[in-house]
Amino acid sequence: MTVYIGVDLHARQQTAAYMNTSDGEIKGRELHHQKDDVRSFYEQFGSEVIVGVEASGYTSWFEEMVEACGHRLLVGDAAEIRRLARRRQKNDRRDAELILDLLMHNEFPQLYRYSPESREVLRQLRFRHKLVKLRTIILNSLSRALDQCGAVVTGEVSDGTGTRPLRAVASLASAHDTT
Repeated sequence: MTVYIGVDLHARQQTAAYMNTSDGEIKGRELHHQKDDVRSFYEQFGSEVIVGVEASGYTSWFEEMVEACGHRLLVGDAAEIRRLARRRQKNDRRDAELILDLLMHNEFPQLYRYSPESREVLRQLRFRHKLVKLRTIILNSLSRALDQCGAVVTGEVSDGTGTRPLRAVASLASAHDTT
């Protein structure tokens, strides 16, 4: 007995269309993220559950929650899902039912998803890149400030990483004394 759930996910609410293969009845439910207990809705399904959702920017919390419930999550190409729609008029209920229909007929345009471990490594790499970028901006700003105030630079001092030398100021006071 498999349960298929098609989800049209938004920032503050989601519309779910779901069907249990044992009875074949399609049901729908709108969940508001602030008011409703979204986790308990997904945990109520005990058997094999396949959840389909369009790819969007704010699905990471939803992906983690569905995987924590032990369900299989499929993320689909939003443009391809839209192309497969029979009607061009769209609303949340129709979108959820379309995703459910594609899941049931094994036509869901699934995108590749990295494993949770790979996603964590990528998150850490993005954060490290951000820190390196900030460090570079600060060092360039300091260098520019030293140049603008006329500081005399006599040598270089390593910053400990060996990747970028910091300029050492011989005498900042002597540059100001000449004025």
